[in-house]
Amino acid sequence: MRDVSARTLDLIRSGGFSRVWVADLMYDGQRRLANLDISDVDLSWDGNQFVAGSGSCTVVWADDHATSMIPKQVGDWFSPFGSELQIDCLVGAGEFTERIAMGRFVIDSVPTSVESQMPWTGRVIHPGESFELNLKDGLQRVIRDRFAVPTQSASTSVWGEIQAITGLPLVRNVADATIATPVAHDEQKDAAVSKLFDRLGAWPALNASGVLTARPKAWPEPVDDLTGYVSAPRTLTAEKTYNRVVVKGKSPTGEPVYGVASVTDGFLRVGNADGSASPFGVATYTYSSDLLTTTKQCYDYAAELLPRVSRVRGVTREVTERFNPLREVGDVLRFEGSRVRVLKVSHSDEATRLTVEVADE
Repeated sequence: MRDVSARTLDLIRSGGFSRVWVADLMYDGQRRLANLDISDVDLSWDGNQFVAGSGSCTVVWADDHATSMIPKQVGDWFSPFGSELQIDCLVGAGEFTERIAMGRFVIDSVPTSVESQMPWTGRVIHPGESFELNLKDGLQRVIRDRFAVPTQSASTSVWGEIQAITGLPLVRNVADATIATPVAHDEQKDAAVSKLFDRLGAWPALNASGVLTARPKAWPEPVDDLTGYVSAPRTLTAEKTYNRVVVKGKSPTGEPVYGVASVTDGFLRVGNADGSASPFGVATYTYSSDLLTTTKQCYDYAAELLPRVSRVRGVTREVTERFNPLREVGDVLRFEGSRVRVLKVSHSDEATRLTVEVADE
């Protein structure tokens, strides 16, 4: 959950606050324009995706010199070639206002623009214009890159290797792990980064300033109560519930090594005591990483993964609540007597929509 003052937290919980979207244009770490007027803001995060954050907004532009800012070529300030938007939300009541950082986004495309022109003292001026921007979070730069040639790991630290591959600023918010044997990366960089975060028991995540952090896979303690919602229908599916884990690694000599773990009792058992198939059957979760170099490591990691993927994770709720800019993917909330964790979140002008996973308790 985004960190705000106690007064802002009270305002958001009461629902009695005003909100205004603003943005700063960033390039190469420098702020080019501040407090841009933006509208039609639609931001969303999906914890199931490597590039979790995406969105769109419309920039409304008019200045004292009647210049045009609609991007038309590489190098223009809003062109999708390195420019970023820092999008924030101003929340307030009366004379009180607090600026809440929502996210740092790469400008991915400029799908539409509306340009106004008129002659003035022998030249063409632009009295006002607007243009739409499609946005992705900073991991978009990682997902579109790959290793040019097979590249050996540069660090024995998992966090150090993540830094070397992504080049992003990061905060080491979970304990580090050791890369015991050098590995060769010969894949898309996002795949390598995901496997490194797996060794930390986490997923990659960007904070609201675009800094890379870890989102732990273990459920943290609840941070808030989910109240004041408009609707919360329930769904149930077995799509992401598994009862067998197969882990594949690679030995220092290049030979494959394996580890297997299975659920042996209960509704999710892989088979009956007499050897016949269980009513649920077998649903296998496979995982492969060159960072695992021994059979014991593979079996240990399979045993670690099994409780996580064999939870009855199919119960989710689609929650619509009053606009709440504090919600983030990974938040654990108290909801109707249970704990839920936010899998997806989207913010628009009027509402916040959540997909939450219900704890298997």
